[in-house]
Amino acid sequence: MPSTAHAIMLDGVRKRKVRNSMRNLNFRQLVAQHPEILTDRHKLSFSNKNSPGETASALAGAGMVMLRGVFPPERLKESCETFRRFTSALGKKDRESDARRNDNVLGLDDGPNSEWDNGESESGSWHPPWVVQHLGHFPTVIILAELIKSWAWPVIERICDSTDIVVMFGLCLARHRIDEELFIGVHQDVTAVNPEIPLSIWIPLDEAAPGRHSGLGFIAPAPDHALPAGANNDVGQDYLLNNLGKAWVPHYHAGDLTIHSKFSPHFTTGYGTQSDRYSLEIRLWARTDELSKYCDPSIRISRRNGVPVVVETKCSPGVGAHGFLACAALHAMQAASSPSEWHRAPLSRAVMERSEQ
Repeated sequence: MPSTAHAIMLDGVRKRKVRNSMRNLNFRQLVAQHPEILTDRHKLSFSNKNSPGETASALAGAGMVMLRGVFPPERLKESCETFRRFTSALGKKDRESDARRNDNVLGLDDGPNSEWDNGESESGSWHPPWVVQHLGHFPTVIILAELIKSWAWPVIERICDSTDIVVMFGLCLARHRIDEELFIGVHQDVTAVNPEIPLSIWIPLDEAAPGRHSGLGFIAPAPDHALPAGANNDVGQDYLLNNLGKAWVPHYHAGDLTIHSKFSPHFTTGYGTQSDRYSLEIRLWARTDELSKYCDPSIRISRRNGVPVVVETKCSPGVGAHGFLACAALHAMQAASSPSEWHRAPLSRAVMERSEQ
């Protein structure tokens, strides 16, 4: 019988062999070999039945949480279709310019980056949120308004320890990803995005099912520091392989979102199915002087008489998001108090109708 020390050594060799055999694994293979990573083993899914304090406490401990059923399906469907129409128009300059020229309110806002002059890449495209619109409809505006009036907003306030919240649109992202086969890897927002922003909210505009759609996966609990990363901000395969017992690749149903901290190790999954995934990354936090440099453009939401309302927008003259911000502010206010038919009208028309009253 081998000694204890020898047994430990043999176990270490066995584990290294397993890890080496798993190098260059793609996510399709990883999920097939380790289906346990698809289960919520750490109980990090929450709903409107949980208190804001309970959910915020879980985020503080684990570095990520899933909020189930935040958005109504019809609003998601509308947002997803708007995003799809926007991406289908990329590279078709006449169609895009006509759409913007006929819209007086939004005509001076930024259009797509020249990177997309010939259409999307094989993996899709990514854009500032104020750029993604079709005929006056913005997916980000629709989703943000729904978020503010949802049960998830008090959760966000509890996480931020404030009812005075700023959405920093310059750090937000609207993404269309065409699912492709991806090799495993891990990153943290503290090195890959911004070291000062405490959290990120990820919202797919439709179902994101493991094995069928590109999504996100997480390792929880998260460390309380930045991990060593390479030049491409990738923490490396070994971190994921050494922490498979902590890994979770959630199934996002339409209406779900996740919130993760800047230290949360996470990864984008890809299975090679060529399916479409439209998503928003929202970055917000309590209003502070330290983060003011990221607040152009931005929108500030605070409570008045107990109701979260837009109290301030910020957009410098050189930033092409003025029309977008006007629509975002108006739509957020309508979400709580205006007739439902206003929600269905193009936002640019609603701005003009409101100014005439």
